[in-house]
Amino acid sequence: MEKMFVGSSKEKFYYHNTLLCLVRALEGKNITIDLRNDSYICGCITTVDGFMNVSFANAVYCDPQGNEFQFENIFVQGRNIRYVHVPETMSMLTIIKNELTGHKRRVPDKKLIQKSRKAKKALRQHMETVASLDL
Repeated sequence: MEKMFVGSSKEKFYYHNTLLCLVRALEGKNITIDLRNDSYICGCITTVDGFMNVSFANAVYCDPQGNEFQFENIFVQGRNIRYVHVPETMSMLTIIKNELTGHKRRVPDKKLIQKSRKAKKALRQHMETVASLDL
């Protein structure tokens, strides 16, 4: 199943040039995210946008004092995230490769271009010159 990334050009840049693609690949999985205020949230990630804003479903928020609060849905701004815990059973390199290979632009097969006689002759001469060099 290919997920198509939809967003502004700035969001697409972040997606392809940061580890945002790793976090986005964790959608649908139960993950723990540490926040900047020393609290954390555990739950199922439903969506991640191009600025790493994360939405959780069936989440538990634990504040710095240790109090726990349950939420059906909770939204966390990307700037408040300190750390995303990736499960040890998941290979980060594999996740990133799988996430990004599904989003490469598909280049249609180009027809073979017939080279002119002049271009073929120049290529043949070049190959002969290279073959005659003593390496």
